[in-house]
Amino acid sequence: MKKLLTILGSVGLVATTSAAVIACGDKSQQKAPDKQEETKSADEKKEEKDEKRKEPDYSKVDKQSIGNFQPNNKNSVQQGDIKKKLSSLLGVHESELSKLNVDYTKNSGEVTVTKFNKTLTFTFTSLLELGEFEFKNNTVSLGDIKKRISSILKIDEKYLYELKVDGTKNLGSVKSSVFLGTMEFKFTEKK
Repeated sequence: MKKLLTILGSVGLVATTSAAVIACGDKSQQKAPDKQEETKSADEKKEEKDEKRKEPDYSKVDKQSIGNFQPNNKNSVQQGDIKKKLSSLLGVHESELSKLNVDYTKNSGEVTVTKFNKTLTFTFTSLLELGEFEFKNNTVSLGDIKKRISSILKIDEKYLYELKVDGTKNLGSVKSSVFLGTMEFKFTEKK
């Protein structure tokens, strides 16, 4: 019985070895062109890496205002929105930005570009944009402003109070029992 198994094992080894040699022989003829392609692709990869290593233009963000962010009905700005804006200004992917620290009381923050280990500081505004209003006798209707705020934030007008409007600067503020703090807004004059 042992002899029979030994013979079968030997035959199996011989058969697989020759198949492996044949398979290797076929591949070796095809490998020569592959090596040339590999060297070309390696050069192309180096060029791509050089392009990727180019540092972004930090002057668009560092110590600059990155723009206005529309607050939501809770009077807050999402960090995801800020990160998207930073990503587009710097021309990098969002995953390359880390340590995003936003101070909502000062409307400022800082972020690190991980790839280049560069920390940038920035500021932003969070004014609710109300759009255009018709002015009558150089004034705007507070009722119209309150309705527009209510409509944009989807908050009932009865929850809005302490509405203050500066018609000369086209700015204002409002408080609500629905959100914390004072929400600032801006509007334009319809001409």
